[in-house]
Formats: sequence, C-alpha cells, structure tokens
Amino acid sequence: MLEIALTIQLLSCAAMTGIIWMVQIAIYPLFTRLEGDVFDDYHTRYMNRVPLVIAPFMLLEATSCAACLYLGDWRDFPFPTILLAIAWASTALIQVPQHAKLTPAKVPAIVKTNWIRTIAWTTRLIILAILHSSSS
Repeated sequence: MLEIALTIQLLSCAAMTGIIWMVQIAIYPLFTRLEGDVFDDYHTRYMNRVPLVIAPFMLLEATSCAACLYLGDWRDFPFPTILLAIAWASTALIQVPQHAKLTPAKVPAIVKTNWIRTIAWTTRLIILAILHSSSS
C-alpha cells in the first residue's frame, strides 16, 4: 500500500513540476505582453481555468503525501513533506495575493516569487524519484 501511495505522490508531483515550469517559463512572462482590458480579461480567464487543472493534482499530491506519512516511517518523508508545505504556503500566501492585484507592471514580481514553488516542486520530484527507486 505504501508503494502505491508513493507512486501516486511521485506522479502527481511530476505533473505539478511540469505545470509549474510551464507557468514559470511561458505563462507568467507572457502576461507582460498584454495591456489594459485584454490583460484583465485574460487574467480573469486564467484565474478561472487554472484551478481546474492544478487543484486535482495538488489534492492528490497532498493526500498521497499524508498516506505515505501514515503508512510508512515518517522519517523517510520529512524533506518532500516540508517542500510540499513550502509550495502550498507560497501559493496561498504569496502567489494568490499577488494575482489578486496583478497588473502588467507587477508581472516581474510574480515571476520572481514563483521561483519558490518552482524550486520546491522540482527538488521534491527528485527526492521522491530517489525514494521510489529505492523502494522498488
């Protein structure tokens, strides 16, 4: 059962890592190309649609992380768990508030702070891949 939870955690983290790199390299920087009503309309549509893609992966990742802590030795999972907490905290405390006030001029700030999530998810993926390969 632990191996299944770890596999789900690895796959959902891989999905989030791919998504966050797409956001970091393409989506956020392209916001600077928009102005006025076009920016506002695009940003509103972005904020309405993105949760439909990321929420299932984030919830699956958190649930499988909790399952690994419950089913396994919690001492095997401190770093990936802390990194997940960092990614979630950055999302809730930094990125979401920045999105609430986002303008073209503020896009560089959101790109800069998004590195927290990008590094957290990328590092987490590497650690989970190592844990998964050593458990097989």
